[in-house]
Amino acid sequence: SINHNQRFDRFLRKYFKVRTEGTLPDIFRGIRNRLILVNGKKATEDYRLKHGDKVTITDKFEASGKEKKGKNPHVLPINVEKIRDMVLFEDSKWLVFDKPTGISIHPSDNEHKQRSMHDYLRAYLPKSEDPTFAPAFGYRLDKETSGVLIAAKTYDSLQYINEIIRNREINKEYMAIVVGKFPKHLVLAKSLRKSFDTRFNRGKTVICSSEDKDAKDALTEVRLERYYDHPVLGMLSLVKVHIETGRMHQIRVHCADAGYPVLGDILYGHPRVNRVLMETMKMKRQFLHCAQYAFWDIFGDQKLILNAPLPETFKAVMGE
Repeated sequence: SINHNQRFDRFLRKYFKVRTEGTLPDIFRGIRNRLILVNGKKATEDYRLKHGDKVTITDKFEASGKEKKGKNPHVLPINVEKIRDMVLFEDSKWLVFDKPTGISIHPSDNEHKQRSMHDYLRAYLPKSEDPTFAPAFGYRLDKETSGVLIAAKTYDSLQYINEIIRNREINKEYMAIVVGKFPKHLVLAKSLRKSFDTRFNRGKTVICSSEDKDAKDALTEVRLERYYDHPVLGMLSLVKVHIETGRMHQIRVHCADAGYPVLGDILYGHPRVNRVLMETMKMKRQFLHCAQYAFWDIFGDQKLILNAPLPETFKAVMGE
């Protein structure tokens, strides 16, 4: 079956596109509130469907469909030329963005006034050669993280990038500014598990024992590029980060646990320094940037090395 090993949320997106035109927020709400089930149980949005799985859409699920479209005057119109400025690379299989900070991958009920990267993707690629497939991102970046973000334009390229991410056959490098004077080189390998932060009403990741039943292994290698004694923010370090695993908030949690939180990180960062950053310097961003994604592209029979330049805000904070 073409749906075997497909992500649950992508299957639903395809299903509703053909039938009731339920929106992405409808789909995520249905999954979250147990209104759409797999084999009678709640499943996560990234669950991979298997042969024989039974998807049930309960009677309580309601798709908003087209009726809500165009009724919110606060949503900004999409400028396709602006999207084109974000594109780092494009061919018949891949579309690669330099994602700005402050933009979510998917739309949500809490951010209905703001466009998401999915909205930009849909506007830039309104149609696919396959009517049952919608171009989709192969992975996520946090809302406040900028940099390389890859979308698959075909079903086979989406399956391929999912596979090589699972098999850790992608080289991922990030740049970050952290608070403090970072050592030349650190390897951070503490296990992580997902939790929930009641203060911010959102998911978070915590360090845990490797014996914890929900523990996930995580490996983060960090090298110092240079440090800078900022006149307002104090000692800062520009670091290059290589991750072997892609756990939620992995870099942010590992760096904070080591005593060098990412600058501007509201969830795990340094409250006083972040406050000075926003109040004195008028900068509201998290200084974490996906600088490079590199992998073997079987479709082009070549190694793709995708680079996103260091944002100007990084240079400004580091005194350049």
